[in-house]
Amino acid sequence: MTFGVIFLILAVGFLGLITLPKLLAKRPVVELDPKPVRGDELAIWPFAPMPIMTDTEVIFFNKLKNALPEYHIFVQVQLSRIIEANSSETSERSFWFNRICRQSVDYVIVDVDAQTTLVAIELDDWTHSSKARQKADDKKDKALASAGIAMVRFHAERMPSADMLRYELMQVIESY
Repeated sequence: MTFGVIFLILAVGFLGLITLPKLLAKRPVVELDPKPVRGDELAIWPFAPMPIMTDTEVIFFNKLKNALPEYHIFVQVQLSRIIEANSSETSERSFWFNRICRQSVDYVIVDVDAQTTLVAIELDDWTHSSKARQKADDKKDKALASAGIAMVRFHAERMPSADMLRYELMQVIESY
């Protein structure tokens, strides 16, 4: 070989030794700032407190407290706080979570251990008469029944007494 070819091979090899480690080295990932969302720039957001229950729901809640003083009563509970998908696959759990994540029940009766849901209660009023609402109620009932949690519905206009509430709910709690 000629001296020029040998020099060229050595020069390319030398350049390769210098640049190869730099090419193989992990480059730091430059994290961009997230795009601002409308409202982020505001010091105070436009929110005001609101009642957690309607006047009718408060009346019913007080009757429930009198009817079942030995249990915990929670109001406006998201279904995703009391039931979960029992699939081992993440995508399946996500699918079923999305089916219930925006649904809630008016009241949940919980055992003294503060963890065991005994019964879910809905206080239905005129808003439950539409077809769309009935379909949503059916999905809610099906989800709870699938998890082994009883759902009891009372109509707001025919609100039972505390004694009647106790009788009906204890029947469900003891038999479900």
